[in-house]
Amino acid sequence: MKDDISRRSFVKKSAMLGAAAFMGAEFLPGLPVSSSGSLIAAEKVDLSVVNGSNFFQNTFKAVQQLGGMESFVSKGSKVGLLLNSPFKNYGAHVKPEISLAVVKMCYEAGAKEIYLLKEGYSGYWQRSKLATEYADEIKSLKPGWENFIDHMISDAVTLGEPSITRTLLDCDVFINVSILKQHEGIGYTCSLKNMMGTSSTRTNMSMHFGGKLGLSFFPDVGYLSQCIVDLNTIRRPDLCIVDTTEFITEKGPYGPGKLAKPHLVVAGTDRVAVDAYCVSALGLDRNQLPIIKMAAQRGLGNSDLTKINIREVAG
Repeated sequence: MKDDISRRSFVKKSAMLGAAAFMGAEFLPGLPVSSSGSLIAAEKVDLSVVNGSNFFQNTFKAVQQLGGMESFVSKGSKVGLLLNSPFKNYGAHVKPEISLAVVKMCYEAGAKEIYLLKEGYSGYWQRSKLATEYADEIKSLKPGWENFIDHMISDAVTLGEPSITRTLLDCDVFINVSILKQHEGIGYTCSLKNMMGTSSTRTNMSMHFGGKLGLSFFPDVGYLSQCIVDLNTIRRPDLCIVDTTEFITEKGPYGPGKLAKPHLVVAGTDRVAVDAYCVSALGLDRNQLPIIKMAAQRGLGNSDLTKINIREVAG
């Protein structure tokens, strides 16, 4: 049966290619076509990067290059959305335009409910000019950060039983939307560290101050990095989106601080690759960051960017 299917597929593709040669590729909209109108091989994009100042539209474009939100969200899905939005200072939170684009795409793909896994600061959505237009979508978002449970990590190195929001485990689709920014204690914040938004204050305190340095102002970087990696083993995000548009390069994670403005929206399914790509915008070497090294060694993703397909386009 398998061989028969393969033969039918080959015959079908051959017929389509022959038709394209005879009629022109524009008559076959299902196939990828170059600017000259000739057929090209379809490539799977691992990491999508869009540059430009229209952050709302660029978020759509970044996800579309990965196959569109319908590749991740099916009709009737319960979506858990983790937004890095607790800090008010500019460049310290995900732009609400990016968050609204994600919400809109989820509903268009057929999501039944969207739960926020982390509470944002008061007035977060209203900082966007699109807040009035999408008031109904904002109002529909449900709190998913209120019910914490202790969750055993069987292969944990440092974080054995963190307290996490139950919604992380219950949702059908998990989307991690972070902002790249500097972090005084650990170097940077992006997709991997954003997972701390799913855990309770008690767990976060133990992660920051549970290492050999004890209750000091700065955390034990190695210990905190390992805790973050342990936390990331609980659930893999179905989609990661990073606001790399305008972010603080000092005094993180709260700010205020000096801003970098590369105007990039980055999307991918591999959180390690996403972080490995984004940190260069902070002038950091991915090979020298404990979180990325530990996560890659743990098998959570690929930090070798030469082995993934990156598509960078203008918005």
